[in-house]
Amino acid sequence: MQSLTEPSAGVPAGGPPADGAGTETDLVPVAEALAAATSWLRRALRPAEWNAVALSTLDAVDRTGPHRISFLVTQERITQPGMTGIVDRLAAAGLVRRQPDPADGRAALVAITPAGHEYLMSIRRQRADTVAAHIGSLELAHQQALAAAAAALQALAACPVSGTAAAAAGTGLAGTGLAGPAGRTA
Repeated sequence: MQSLTEPSAGVPAGGPPADGAGTETDLVPVAEALAAATSWLRRALRPAEWNAVALSTLDAVDRTGPHRISFLVTQERITQPGMTGIVDRLAAAGLVRRQPDPADGRAALVAITPAGHEYLMSIRRQRADTVAAHIGSLELAHQQALAAAAAALQALAACPVSGTAAAAAGTGLAGTGLAGPAGRTA
């Protein structure tokens, strides 16, 4: 069972207690709550004109810069032909462009266009507004708890996603529903 040792009084957050003392917190209920919240988000948010993999691909090249299709295939866990099709459709819509890879002239990088960035920003704003409205309908204590958890949720979202159950076990996600088949979230 995955657990988190909470620091004792006087121990900085994020660091283990110097003497090994601390209380154990079971991470499974936290992971289950996140899995339920993820499912709720999919139901609560208005569907975009692009599927989740296309939006995630667009998000990847927006947040971390241009990438080869082979990198995007690995990140999104789809086939090379599937990613090529997504990139072709995104490019035809003017949301991404292919550019030469300066490290290898035979390869191309997929980069977001200004129109792609604007589209993604509008999707992010719409989704944030929708979620904020739902959060605003909760009890004040729940609103405050979610606000306090924002930094931890951002850190979790920034973690690299691995494709194996063994790697998920090392992150505390195995058996939680957060690391589903092929590492996809449920």
